[in-house]
Amino acid sequence: MSTTCPQLDESLRPLFWKFGRLSLAMAGVLLSVSGCTQSGDSETAVPPVPVADSKVSVPEPAEQGGNGKSKHRHYEGIGFAIPDSWQELAGQQMVDSKYIIPTEHGEMEMTLTSMGGGIEANLNRWVGQVGREPGEEPTWSTVDVAGIESRKVDVRGSFNSTVGSNPGAKEDWRLIGIAVPLPRDFFIKLVGPREAVVEFKDELDAFLKTAHLDH
Repeated sequence: MSTTCPQLDESLRPLFWKFGRLSLAMAGVLLSVSGCTQSGDSETAVPPVPVADSKVSVPEPAEQGGNGKSKHRHYEGIGFAIPDSWQELAGQQMVDSKYIIPTEHGEMEMTLTSMGGGIEANLNRWVGQVGREPGEEPTWSTVDVAGIESRKVDVRGSFNSTVGSNPGAKEDWRLIGIAVPLPRDFFIKLVGPREAVVEFKDELDAFLKTAHLDH
């Protein structure tokens, strides 16, 4: 790097002789006034102004329950993610919630409620709502709901439906009832055309997996 200065004005030259012991700082000022600059083989790079990294806010994925987007619903002691595709019927009596689930085989009905009276008594009452062919017995099993071993019954036959705009006796229907033993027992009841219920198995399993206990 070299230093180049333009020809000093003659009026400044005596000042340099008279004040030869000026501090380096004062000399720098005089050099600046006189237009003295430094140059090198390349110009000194100006450091870039730092720019904060931009962060794009990515929304959280919608929670899934069953098939598609869902919303949480809390009941007495337990909660579920209710799929948006289920159509809730307002103003229901005797149940906490009732939903219509449309399918290509016809509409199904899902009821969710907590009630007393005992698990076996209520499930047997539901079994009695289905007219069965001789030899067509209900199937009893257990299923996990929120880590609780729950009673399940599966029965096929004729059901006196109140679903949709065409209520009445329906042949070849299927009812699945699930009872979760809680301080106040919670019941899940699914009923609809047999083919619709068969194809609904995976969605029902996914729905049950969204269950969580309220502590």
